[in-house]
Amino acid sequence: MKQKLLPKILFVVWIALGSPLFAQKNFTSLPLTADSLATGNSKDVFKSFFQLAVDRLASNNKEIQFSSNPFAVMAKTNPNLLIDTNYIKYTALRNLNFSFAGKLDSSYKFNGFSSGIKYALINQRDETVSKFFVSSTYRAFNEFNNLNDSLSSYIASVQDIEKKISLNEQRNKMFNGELAFSELDKDFQDIIKKKAQELNAFNFLSLLNNNSNLNVRKAENKIYDSLRNLFQKRLLWTVGISDTTYKNQFLFSNVVLSTELLKGISNPNTSVGSELNLKGAVNFIDDTLETGKDLKRSLLIIEPAINIIFRNKQTLYSWGEFKLGATYLHTFTGLYRNEKKDSLTLNATLRIRIINDVWVPLEVKYDPKNGNVFGFLNVRANFNGLKDLFGNKK
Repeated sequence: MKQKLLPKILFVVWIALGSPLFAQKNFTSLPLTADSLATGNSKDVFKSFFQLAVDRLASNNKEIQFSSNPFAVMAKTNPNLLIDTNYIKYTALRNLNFSFAGKLDSSYKFNGFSSGIKYALINQRDETVSKFFVSSTYRAFNEFNNLNDSLSSYIASVQDIEKKISLNEQRNKMFNGELAFSELDKDFQDIIKKKAQELNAFNFLSLLNNNSNLNVRKAENKIYDSLRNLFQKRLLWTVGISDTTYKNQFLFSNVVLSTELLKGISNPNTSVGSELNLKGAVNFIDDTLETGKDLKRSLLIIEPAINIIFRNKQTLYSWGEFKLGATYLHTFTGLYRNEKKDSLTLNATLRIRIINDVWVPLEVKYDPKNGNVFGFLNVRANFNGLKDLFGNKK
């Protein structure tokens, strides 16, 4: 009976996220766009929408895991929650992740069940509700808005009706990106420069000096994207608890208290970037040397790492990542025979984006003392709905 549990779990996930009954209809673009900029590594740390993961494909202890947060599930059935007022209201739910997984043995038979919750104590990467982001974009666009208002006032004072219509049409097309600055009438160009100097619009004048074919709409979009990308290097700190059951009964065989920190350490507007990833956990495991079911074996695990990110120059979406780090393990209680109290391994994870947001991380661990090398092949699918896995673009 227990062996049939995993297919049922996956069927529920498939129906809840892929069925037309729950298909997304009109998602607000901002949270989706913000999520698309996140690195594959950061989506493992914290999920904004949904993730289906298959870990250790070639090992004897495989795992199929589904992760999400309550707000994402609610938004699937009610897209109106993505409207700004509702979106902000449910910030606490968006900072909460839950997961459940089925363990499989070498014969793909059920070998235990695990679940967990995680909460983002600090999530400075969420630009969609950040007052700092709003104030930053306001300051960046204030010059353009003031210049537009000043030109509108000037045009309103023009007596010649035909000239007024022409100037107003050029102004609208310039700020809508339909006309570059060099395509405007020469007299109007001089007026714009004069108004910009009067308003101390130094950023606008600097952009104009660097490119006489300045497209205002493209310049605004570039500024916005640059500010948005900068949020991908800000601090994310989570805490969580997870558990694993035995194969034949729902008693805990493993309980983990964990915390994880992610912080960018380079400019995210470049094609190659980096971020600091720190993990810490206390693991309570069944001590197999003693009879009965218990959690008397306890371990401390610390994993520092640097994740190198390779981005597309145009979209700045990451297409590949390479994480290099180490794992320090200290055994508090339940030390096995011939086992050392402290151990250290070197870790490397190569992560490649296959299609859309399907990642294949290849994880390698090296024990420098014993010379042992361990390799694990995993698959990560991050999505807004299961239909995203079958060719739908973001």
